[in-house]
Amino acid sequence: MGCGTGVNLPYLAERVGPEGAVVGVDITGPLLNRAREGVVDIDNASVVQADATRPPVADADAVLGTFVCGLFEDPAAVVDDWCDLVGSGGRVALMDATATGTPLARPLNPLFRAFVAAGAPGSTPGDVLRAPFGQFDGPLSRRVEASRAALAARTDDRRYETFAAGFVGLLSGRVR
Repeated sequence: MGCGTGVNLPYLAERVGPEGAVVGVDITGPLLNRAREGVVDIDNASVVQADATRPPVADADAVLGTFVCGLFEDPAAVVDDWCDLVGSGGRVALMDATATGTPLARPLNPLFRAFVAAGAPGSTPGDVLRAPFGQFDGPLSRRVEASRAALAARTDDRRYETFAAGFVGLLSGRVR
């Protein structure tokens, strides 16, 4: 979910093997065009333009949401739906970016806030300039935390890793 340009799709297709299938879902057409180009020679991978809050698949063994939960109005409900989709024993993983708590990287949080402001719909240049001094990333952080809490409530065998100096987190678990 939120496959974007599909950079993960070849890796995922290799992981599921020839008996499995990978479906990349994104709502953004131009990104999906790049994703389609990247999987043209991969038999077990495809992409579809759809809303990740209403996945276009009836059954799945796993769901990977990449940098998408912070965009949902009700991310906890979406994660619950993904857990229902994969069912008991299925896996769900969420990769999202938030401000970091890593001490050495905290001075970069103002730049992260400016980055969030620059990508926000309706954001103005003034918003980008003010973002480092406020909490422009507050709604994003709350949504990411809500999605992570929903996943933690529904799963066991959880694993949490951070990347990019703590700005990117990957939480995964097996649905109870």
